[in-house]
Amino acid sequence: MKRQIAKSVTMALLLTLTLVTAVATANGQSRGNVRARVPFGFIVGEKMLAAGAYEIVPIGDALSIKRVDSKDGAIRLAMTTSPNEKAPARLVFHRYGNTYFLSEVWEGGDRVGRRLNESRQERAIKREQSRIASNGASHYQEVVILATDR
Repeated sequence: MKRQIAKSVTMALLLTLTLVTAVATANGQSRGNVRARVPFGFIVGEKMLAAGAYEIVPIGDALSIKRVDSKDGAIRLAMTTSPNEKAPARLVFHRYGNTYFLSEVWEGGDRVGRRLNESRQERAIKREQSRIASNGASHYQEVVILATDR
């Protein structure tokens, strides 16, 4: 009898813990979501994503970048950065010629921003450009797309 009561209490505690964790995770994921329409193809990590509407969702130390109208997307590690200005929600891309890399995602206002780790491909382009440039600097253009926070 005592064994059955102990099992029931343990199961109730596990169920409660699971429910609390699920609610906390859902709340954490709904905060910080950003949506934007990107008018060009871009690279996240090693994956090329087509132009379209995207939703970016923080997942722990990573960002999930998912196209709204398909299953196309990517997950990439990102470092949290402190805001230094009140600015709108936005996506920041590094542009090298016709190649765009997602670099930063900002929630807007005075909320947090996230900087994505550079991919191997972007680092290779930077190295190549710095070899070609006379001053050793790589040149990219920063492209900003305004977004909405959700």
